[in-house]
Amino acid sequence: MADAGRARRSIAFLLSLIQPGAGHFLLGRFRRGIVWAVGVDGFGLVVLFSLGILLRGAGRATVLGLMLALIVAIVGHVASAVDTATLTVGRPRWVLVLVGWGALIAGGWLMDPVKDYYRAHYAQAFTISSGAMTNALLIGDYILVDKSAYRTREPRRGDIVVFKYPRDERRDFIERIVGTPGDVVQVRGRQVLVNGQVLDEPYLERPATPPSAAADPTSCSYAYGCEPTTVPPSSYFVMGDNRDNSQDSRYWGFVKADKILGRASVVYWSWDRERHWLRSWRIGHSISSHPRSAAPSSA
Repeated sequence: MADAGRARRSIAFLLSLIQPGAGHFLLGRFRRGIVWAVGVDGFGLVVLFSLGILLRGAGRATVLGLMLALIVAIVGHVASAVDTATLTVGRPRWVLVLVGWGALIAGGWLMDPVKDYYRAHYAQAFTISSGAMTNALLIGDYILVDKSAYRTREPRRGDIVVFKYPRDERRDFIERIVGTPGDVVQVRGRQVLVNGQVLDEPYLERPATPPSAAADPTSCSYAYGCEPTTVPPSSYFVMGDNRDNSQDSRYWGFVKADKILGRASVVYWSWDRERHWLRSWRIGHSISSHPRSAAPSSA
């Protein structure tokens, strides 16, 4: 009997590591299991939606919120499991055990739409896998995208946005807005003119230098922007900061406003894949529009 009790407690320990409360049900502590399940998962849900508010503030506040949610989840699962190890093994009522486990499984299913709603309306995580936005974003950066950013305002020149790639909407791209509806955009080498004025872009991966006076003006091979191009209504002209390594509006045109998923908000994790090392200095880095990124109107 003692061996059976130890085996049941061991199984309960593992179950509670996976889902707080599940192990308590196996030990016959049904009410205690409900407290653990509701307490840990309920607090996680509160933190999850609180991040929607934090995203409107400082980037480090968002990261602190995420870290808090992660720590609470880990501590909650471990503490629930440890609690099962301190309990005496009772005689479980198997009907309640099965009902409890069924409720936990159903609760997990019910949480999926809630999480989907949060990702659709508040924040979603993305990984930077290309160098198109160097140095603002590095390969191996993990970022949060604020999906509520444009509920109260329109996208602005200088914003870094994630959007559905126009040629394949199953793919998500990230670029910087350089032209808003009605702007006249022209690209000359690495230099961008907006409404006839050179766009000040200190964020570029390489400095934008004026094209050589001897350069052939007909040598521009871009599909868009070689000649002054007016951005259509409800559309945006986007470009990567790493102009030599970016498939952007110069090649495939404009991004429709309804295809923009949100504004890049903060780096919450960054891993150097070449050196296999954490870039700790980038954690909490706020991704903001550069204050000098807006060119004056020609009007």
